[in-house]
Amino acid sequence: MPLVASERHDHGGRPLEILHYPDRSLILLGGIPGAGKSTLLNRLYGLTGSETDTVRTGGGVRVVDSQQSRNRLTPWLRRLPYPAWRWVVHVLHYLRVATALRSGDPVIVHETGTRRIVRVLLGTYCRLVGVPVHLVLIDADPWEARRGQIARGRMVTSRSFRTHERRWRRLIGACTRGPGRAMPGARSLVVLDRRRAGRLGGIRFGGSGAPVPQGPALRVLTCPGLYGAALLAPL
Repeated sequence: MPLVASERHDHGGRPLEILHYPDRSLILLGGIPGAGKSTLLNRLYGLTGSETDTVRTGGGVRVVDSQQSRNRLTPWLRRLPYPAWRWVVHVLHYLRVATALRSGDPVIVHETGTRRIVRVLLGTYCRLVGVPVHLVLIDADPWEARRGQIARGRMVTSRSFRTHERRWRRLIGACTRGPGRAMPGARSLVVLDRRRAGRLGGIRFGGSGAPVPQGPALRVLTCPGLYGAALLAPL
């Protein structure tokens, strides 16, 4: 199981959990807008949302967020309505992901994961360059996600949010059939609710950490009482 207890503890004395992955990996950190992806990256890597370039941490991990591309383009395009140049942000974002993958460093991509075409293209590209893909998904209740958007001051339209929510339900349904059904070529899958994501103490690569199981070594356990949340356990 990729989740292991570490020597670190939270303020309540409970052990935090660490995800361990091989050195050269891509982690797709997914969730609907407001699920808590930015909050998690801020806590783990000190990201503030004001960055204009791919962040390379002290441990050599490259963190790619589309907000970085938007921040970089804003000084030149801010006079235009954002929907008119959103596509430029996406193109720059995925170019940065490709560049990060070719560096040989581990990569974490901040991505909703709700667009199937993006999952297919990214999974295909990773297979071509020989980088294994691992999914970490934060499954938040839509009302919690809306509150999260308000808290961070970045709201998506109601129509866009409904689209993300609908696609997310399909993605979570695919997760029950294994990582490869959620994203082509994915080696492992971890789905967390917001509470469990808050106990994640780190994402580590290489070293002596526990290996991440692959493909048939995993099954999905649904947690009753949670909004579609699931955890992975070995067969």
